[in-house]
Amino acid sequence: MPGTVFLQLDGVGHHVLRGAVADGLMPTVAGWLEAGHRLTPWRTDWSSQTGASQLGILHGSNEDVPAFRWYEKDTGRLMVSNRPASAVELQRRAVRRTGTPVSSPSTGPPGQPLQRGADQLALVLSMAARRGRRNRSRAGYFAYFSDPANAVRTAGSLLAECVREVCQSTRALLRRETPRVSRGGTYPFVRAFATVVERDVVVSAVMGDMLAGRTAVYADLVAYDEVAHHSGPHGRDTDQVLARLDRAIALIATVAEHAPRPYRIVLLSDHGQSPGATFESAYGLTLKELVRAGCGLPVPRRVRRTRSGSEARDAARDALRSALHRPVDESGETARSCPPGPPSRSSSPRGTWGSSPSPTCRTG
Repeated sequence: MPGTVFLQLDGVGHHVLRGAVADGLMPTVAGWLEAGHRLTPWRTDWSSQTGASQLGILHGSNEDVPAFRWYEKDTGRLMVSNRPASAVELQRRAVRRTGTPVSSPSTGPPGQPLQRGADQLALVLSMAARRGRRNRSRAGYFAYFSDPANAVRTAGSLLAECVREVCQSTRALLRRETPRVSRGGTYPFVRAFATVVERDVVVSAVMGDMLAGRTAVYADLVAYDEVAHHSGPHGRDTDQVLARLDRAIALIATVAEHAPRPYRIVLLSDHGQSPGATFESAYGLTLKELVRAGCGLPVPRRVRRTRSGSEARDAARDALRSALHRPVDESGETARSCPPGPPSRSSSPRGTWGSSPSPTCRTG
């Protein structure tokens, strides 16, 4: 019986993958397409992000996941999809809603926020808040770095990626490329971890599962998504990441030829991306600062000087004056509001208000 390896290329849209194949950046995927395999687009719902998509892929439902981050009034909780506690709660709700099992044999999904039915878990975010010998979320890292050769090779690549990010960020700054987000501070290390450490550990875990003959393996490669969020979905930075992802796919395909059972490899993505400015870069203040200004709360002087902040403060001031003002009639008496009576037949009628594709590539 053949096994199945699901490789999620996080954030890689259908048009991005098509373009990478056409430009020769991903020869492995191009070879599969030439051999007759299909590349099919699909569309996410309103919440176009990894947590919601993986709930749908692994559990069959992403109900009540409106965004990446949201506040729940009934529970008073701030839900953030990439936080372990929130991931556990979202998974619990999906299991309760759909009845999908939490544990079943022969599935190992490394490098992803959520899991379904796995008897071996490595690098799974929803397991980070749990404790136990079988469910150690970081077990994959310990197993990988226990080999000195792996540790030295990945450490060298980590440093090279940090230098690469600093050079690319400096070049974008000198060229005044827009839209642009901050890429300083610890971000070079964050990017290096996602594009080097996480990739190497996940690929190693997938190959180990294949050589062990597991029936199904699901892994998430987040390198492109991390870089595209800061450098944009198109360009030199992301092209290099896509080329390295293709080499990782080729390595996994090579190992599949030596596995004790045949494997089908399925490439899929959870969402795509499109270029656009952040709220702060477009309006000069954050959404939080705009809300504070609109509520008449103290905000920095920088915010008050922006057009949006000034308009919000003026609106708050006008609302406050309207609330405090009481109209006075000609006799000097303060007018009192009376409850409206039943509408007359001659009254005028009033109107009422009524209530990026991702790819799937399969090879067998």
